[in-house]
Amino acid sequence: MTHALRVFSLAVGDELLDGRVADANTRDLGDALAQLGLELCGARTVPDARSAIVAALRAAVDEADVVVTSGGLGPTSDDITGECVAEAAGVGLRFDAEAFARIGMMFAARAIPMPESNRRQALLPSSAQTLHNDQGTAPGFVTPFASARGASEVWSFPGVPREYRHLLEERLVPRLRARLAQGAPSVMVRRTLRSLGLSESAVGERLGALEREHPDVRVQYRAAFPEILVRVIVTGADRDAATARADELALRARSDIGGSVYGAGDEPLEERALRALEQRGATLAVAESCTGGLVAKRLTDVPGSSAVVQGGVVAYANQVKTAALGVPTTMLDEHGAVSEAVARAMAEGARARLGATWALSTTGIAGPSGGSADKPVGLVWFGVAGPGGTAAHQKRLPDFGRERIREMASAWALRFLLEAVERT
Repeated sequence: MTHALRVFSLAVGDELLDGRVADANTRDLGDALAQLGLELCGARTVPDARSAIVAALRAAVDEADVVVTSGGLGPTSDDITGECVAEAAGVGLRFDAEAFARIGMMFAARAIPMPESNRRQALLPSSAQTLHNDQGTAPGFVTPFASARGASEVWSFPGVPREYRHLLEERLVPRLRARLAQGAPSVMVRRTLRSLGLSESAVGERLGALEREHPDVRVQYRAAFPEILVRVIVTGADRDAATARADELALRARSDIGGSVYGAGDEPLEERALRALEQRGATLAVAESCTGGLVAKRLTDVPGSSAVVQGGVVAYANQVKTAALGVPTTMLDEHGAVSEAVARAMAEGARARLGATWALSTTGIAGPSGGSADKPVGLVWFGVAGPGGTAAHQKRLPDFGRERIREMASAWALRFLLEAVERT
């Protein structure tokens, strides 16, 4: 039987090994494969050293059908990926005049003289197919290899994440999709659950019975603080059957985990909340105290959020809560800033003054000081004001430090908002 399609990531660069740069490209490749029902069979990072790159390439093509390299396609002396791919494949180099002309046009369009060193970027393995890169000067290329698996391909992309993603999405993903359509021997279906409020170990314990009863099903756990992501992975020869089983087991997993699960899929919490609001033609205002603008940042980091987010107020001091949001001074004196009454008033004030359909508020004690026996560090009140009225929620978050309390509070705020909007 033909083997399942295997993909390997090989990241090249000293900067990835000494901590100067994080490897976002392997992550993006893994995410793209997941959309196709595939996953990486392995990943490796190597320095800008010829012997290390060539050895890693030869090992990778024996393990995988498709190897994707990132980095080492620039114009400087340490950019040697093309030379190493040619050596590993046992071929020479060729000068791609068309690729060189495209590099020259990019410099001319910016009215910048092109250094002679950029000529290196047009030297490609002689057997490679050029992949034109509209996002940068370095062309990508795909090189065929004879391997222990019969035949493999090495796809070489620039290390710049924007350029890598462009070639990944525009060239590699369509090729992989076409190969899968020709008849892969098995399919892989993933279902992701998103949980907030339980530890990874607690989630794992609740899914223990499911894992024992279905040993052929893979359950993956990932801590993405403060959330826990659970993936249920089902493989099989028939896509419809695998999909039905994955859906069934995801429902079982959601039931077993319980109320900490707030949603399914790969969409982050802030994106899901924005989508729920936009689908209803609703807008949002934010009033923050202890989170200091973090909720607004998470929302406005999402492209297109301006269609929903009206604005926000960071009302840290009591006098700002009163002046900007209309929280009565008598309420602050009677209940204190960290209270249900003030959370409600902050949300209602933001909704009214910013003219939004919905408003969300946070007020709490992030520490390290300021707590008391009645109001300890980690106590946070949340307000959600909408067309049907205002609700308040309290959470006593574990004292993992100021930064993490604020991160947890921002996540709970968005969850409370999402749940309120989805009920409408």
